[in-house]
Amino acid sequence: MKYFLILILYFSITNQALGDSIFCQFEEVYSNGDVQTGQILLKDDSLRYEYFRDDLFSVLYVNKKIFTINNLDRNKVQLIENSNTIIPEFMKIYLDFPNLKTYYKRNGYEIFVEHSKNKFIKRFVISSDKLNLSIYFLGCEDVDLPKNLFNFNPFIEYVRN
Repeated sequence: MKYFLILILYFSITNQALGDSIFCQFEEVYSNGDVQTGQILLKDDSLRYEYFRDDLFSVLYVNKKIFTINNLDRNKVQLIENSNTIIPEFMKIYLDFPNLKTYYKRNGYEIFVEHSKNKFIKRFVISSDKLNLSIYFLGCEDVDLPKNLFNFNPFIEYVRN
């Protein structure tokens, strides 16, 4: 469930930062030294947060609903009905753009936002009793993404040109 927190936070802040369609690679660095990598796609109000490891999953945020798709078996889709109550708080953060603060405290989470020189999000630091990690956003760029990349039936693989 910690991944959903990350997903919504990133979506909330970056959706309007660069335009309608955005591609980034991400690197999650946990306090125990674990690292997860993947890619994130954003278009309008939809998000795709996809881990590169086969034993993990991809997350779709579409029509204000969260779905997970198993990376080994793309036919295994699960609707996450009881998403974390912090999600509405992240939407409030989203409304702060472009006047984002560098620190937020929401439902037991401390969230630090680090900007790059061009004012884009460079890193999030998320801290709580249960979760401590940094998320780095790498190679973010405006791209033209077809809307069908945010469907789970069928789940279409995205490969950058």
